[in-house]
Formats: sequence, C-alpha cells, structure tokens
Amino acid sequence: MSDRRRRRTLATVLGAVPVMVWGLVVLPAGQAGAAAAACTWQKTVWDLPAGADVGTLDGYDGDRWAVGITGNRAWMGDGITNPRGTLWDNGKVALRVSDEIPHLNDVNAAGLVVGDTIVDNEFVGITVGHDGTTRQLPGDPAWDDYSADLVSDNGDIVGTATVGLKFRVVVWPAGAPGTYRVLPTPDVNYLHLQDVDSQGRIVAQVDSSFGGLVWDTDGQWRKLSNGTPWAIRDGRVVGGLNDTNAAAEWTARGALVRTIGSGALNATAVGGNGTVGGHRFVNSQLRPVLWRNGVVSDPLSTVPAGFVLDWLGNDEQTLVGVESRRPVEYDCG
Repeated sequence: MSDRRRRRTLATVLGAVPVMVWGLVVLPAGQAGAAAAACTWQKTVWDLPAGADVGTLDGYDGDRWAVGITGNRAWMGDGITNPRGTLWDNGKVALRVSDEIPHLNDVNAAGLVVGDTIVDNEFVGITVGHDGTTRQLPGDPAWDDYSADLVSDNGDIVGTATVGLKFRVVVWPAGAPGTYRVLPTPDVNYLHLQDVDSQGRIVAQVDSSFGGLVWDTDGQWRKLSNGTPWAIRDGRVVGGLNDTNAAAEWTARGALVRTIGSGALNATAVGGNGTVGGHRFVNSQLRPVLWRNGVVSDPLSTVPAGFVLDWLGNDEQTLVGVESRRPVEYDCG
C-alpha cells in the first residue's frame, strides 16, 4: 500500500498543537501504561544526504521505500532551506534531486515514485526514476496545472488538476499506460488527496465544514461528515473527528465504525493486520499509541512523546515517522 502522505504530513499539523488539553478527557496517570506493550521498540534514525541536517516524510510503501524532503534548518521557525526531494531505501538515501523540483510525493512497493515538476511555467504530474529522470504524465490542455500525488501498489497513479478555482481528481491507470480518467469531483474550496489503498480506494481531506471524502470501488464518493481521514487500507478508513477531538474509524462507504476516546486525538495509520496507530493525550502530553478494535493494544510507553507516528509497517513490526526533525523508525524487538 502506498500510505500517505503527501505534502500535508501529520508532523506539520501536530507541530502547531499546544501541549495543553482543549477540554479533552485525558488518562489518569495510573492508566497510561495499563496495556502491556507487545514490543520493545528499537529506534533507527534514517540517513540524511551530505550537507542536510533535517528531513520530512511524505510517502511510505509500508516496507522498504519512502519519499520526503531533506535540507537545512531555517534560522527561525520549522522551515527547511535548500529543500530537495529525497528517496530512501530501507532508511538509506537512494536519490536526492538536484534542485527544489521535481517534488517527490509518493512511492509504492515496486519503488515507483510520483510527483510534479514545472514545464512551460505550469506544474505537471510526473513519474521519477531512481536516477532522477522524469517522465511527464498526460494531461488535458484545459487544466491550469496538475500533479501526481499518490500511487497504489498496483501502479495506479492518483492526482489533482485545477481549472480556475475548481479541483479535479485524476487517475492514470497502470493497466492503460498513456491514458487518464477524471473522477466526478465534489465542488469544494479545498481538496487534498491523502491516501490510496491497494484496491484503488481514495481518501481526501476537504473543507472542514464539509468533512472528508472516500472514493470506493463502486465508483462513488462517500462523505465522512465532520471527519478528517488520514489513512486507508483494504477499505478501512482512519482519522479524527473535527468537533469532538477523538480518533475514528469508518468503512469505505463512509459509515462510522467506532469513535476512540480516552484522550485520543486522531488515528493516522492502519497496519496490515488491522492495528491502528495514532496519537492521544496522556496527562496533558500528546503521545503516539496503538489501538486494536478501539482499545489500546500498546501505549508505546518506551517511544518518546516527540515521535510523530505517520505509518505502520505492513507486518505491524515497524513504526515510521519523524522525531526531532529526522525520519526515524521503531522496530519491534
């Protein structure tokens, strides 16, 4: 599965979250470690290219490949100077592009990298070879610009195009190279493609007043009322509720399966065996956590609070995210 992410990473969102609790129910100290941890999590800091000292992640295939941005710390704030798209292979740098473009947005299990670059003063969707070469995806001349944002494990590429102020969702199918199709797209003011699963289901973040969207295999968008989706795997959607500050799970048809409370803020990842990863408040501190069927299965008490959990590995033995502005993973010992 090509899990997220995307250019709108959770680290970006959580970086703006204060540590004080906004009316959330937080766990008493005695309950914080009530669930027995199944793993002794061992940390590995991923490599950075020579000259870079920070990095972010935008896409991970659940096993081997990941893409993101590497560069240098800005003098002020959390910005990155000299940003360059970067591809990792098992935590080792496999490619760093030579300029700010092309952007590397996602990668699948076959190592297929997708993104965008500028051609004739317009952004266009591309695939990127491991040597840095790019191949432009076909588009409609009527589009103002377009981008390849996600790629599924079967090779379908999903992106967005804009016409004026309108968004279009575009699919370049693996089974019909050189072609594309435009999905019927709701009229929204904001649309960000967040994730695609192996069966081609898509989740999108849209206007907060509208909720999230799920494109199912029956060829229809379903609305997640008041919900923000962060990930999808095999038709299971996870994310957060906008008005109650709780994590949530939905079906691919948009039906709410459960709400996860007890200090939960959001769910951000789904493992290959159904475990859900996310973040919750424990004694006013935001921490990563694993749930199963809505119940804490591992409080990740040995993993630092500063670790932003973005992905679970396919076998659920690996946590991948960002900590201290570096891509890191924690492996089950």
